[in-house]
Amino acid sequence: MGLAVAIFILYSGFGLIKDTLDPLLGKAPDPELVESIREKILSYPGVLGTHDLMVHDYGPGRQFASVHVEMAAEQNVLECHDIIDTIERDFKKNFNLHMIIHYDPVVTNDPAARDLRRWISDEVKKIDPGLSIHDLRVVPGSTHTNVIFDCVVPHNLSVSASEITRRITKTVADKYPGYVCVITIDASFAAIPK
Repeated sequence: MGLAVAIFILYSGFGLIKDTLDPLLGKAPDPELVESIREKILSYPGVLGTHDLMVHDYGPGRQFASVHVEMAAEQNVLECHDIIDTIERDFKKNFNLHMIIHYDPVVTNDPAARDLRRWISDEVKKIDPGLSIHDLRVVPGSTHTNVIFDCVVPHNLSVSASEITRRITKTVADKYPGYVCVITIDASFAAIPK
């Protein structure tokens, strides 16, 4: 009987320590919170997309988030800055969330780059629906054209980063000879299992 009580006390103690340390050391954000933040940011004028959203929760009143916000490169930079400042202020005021936003300009007036971005995005989803791309740039050169982008990979994906890179690179080269992919694999911080 005494052993059972001791085991129960130890088990309860470890649970209390874990519950206390999780907010201090960091834990994965609630997926619903991540999606609501993303949807709210996308509701602002001029915002085309988001990526690299990270939420840090250090206890009540101590939530911080950082995110990259995509806006048209052709849009006035001062207008973009004003929209980003507004988003940061609104999140602080309405949700008590300290938001830091990185501005990512996206070229929208180049139909070839836009079509390539859309096509590559569709192709990576054929590997796994959880994959996505961002920050795509097309850099022509004298011998080949570099297609540079980041690919976001969910943590539960069983396909290796090198296999994803190999498959995307081959798919692009098959359709666009002379195009060379330069891919950075990003882990999805918003999808870390709890």
